Amino acid sequence: MVIEPPQHLSEAARSHLLQPPEPVPDLDATDPAAVRGAREVVHAEWLALNDELVGQWCHREDTVAGIPVVWFGPEVAAFNRGDVIVHLHGGAYLLGSPMANATMAVPVAQRTGLPVVSVDYRLAPEHRCPAAVDDAVAVATELGRERRLIAMFGESAGGGLAVATAVGLRDAGSAMPERLGLISPWVDLTCSGDSYKALLHVDPDFTNPAGPPNWAAAYAGDDTASPQASPLFADLFGLPPALIQVGSREVLLSDSLRLDQAFRQAGVESTLDVWDGLWHVWHAMPTLPETMEAFDQLAAFLTSSVDLPG
Repeated sequence: MVIEPPQHLSEAARSHLLQPPEPVPDLDATDPAAVRGAREVVHAEWLALNDELVGQWCHREDTVAGIPVVWFGPEVAAFNRGDVIVHLHGGAYLLGSPMANATMAVPVAQRTGLPVVSVDYRLAPEHRCPAAVDDAVAVATELGRERRLIAMFGESAGGGLAVATAVGLRDAGSAMPERLGLISPWVDLTCSGDSYKALLHVDPDFTNPAGPPNWAAAYAGDDTASPQASPLFADLFGLPPALIQVGSREVLLSDSLRLDQAFRQAGVESTLDVWDGLWHVWHAMPTLPETMEAFDQLAAFLTSSVDLPG
């Protein structure tokens, strides 16, 4: 069912809502072969979006703490800066990679002039929780020894992983990022929020109610409520200030609302920014006016504790 989008949205955003993409076919997320096949299709589609990125950018493949990563910057010289931002890509812990999700990392690098290191963490179902958390913590710990860890951000599953990683860094006594940027974060893998059902008919990216629970089970098995899988239920005390960007039409809206409340109860400075009429991770559409505005605000927040180059 298509619900008329609000008039205040850009024409491109309204068009996306009025003519949403075809629903993603059902996927047996526990079958590694099926997931690998889905990755080939989805990653090709996401990589094609990189051609829509505006402005100069570059990348470099590397390893940090033995984990593959990709460095993104507006120019090669940015890679030598002492400040760094960590990016954790989305994809339900099953899909995604630094290059397939470059539309999320590049705009931040361009707007800040800082290197953005995107972590190619291990994916499910081949590698279950806490593999992704372990990889992200290892990379952030190593980077924090050598450089100033200005911020960490991620979208969807990457947003949840950013919170779990910050908790892991805190518990290990490692340097934490100074800011957290959370784009439509998936932080409750029990999928218990009201919006999982209430907004199913208006989110163009989530049309199958069985999708999120199945993806969660592929990543966390029967322990979807564990703090590493669902950092909504973790002890959040002592985490850095966070900005949460979320759309009012997305199935994961409850996760953001509840996370903001949990942050505040833990004494964490949290800014909840709900974008009326928008969907899950609209940021992935590079030329959308709402995308450019959201990244402007995100980049400003992530670097609010530093003086930017230039």
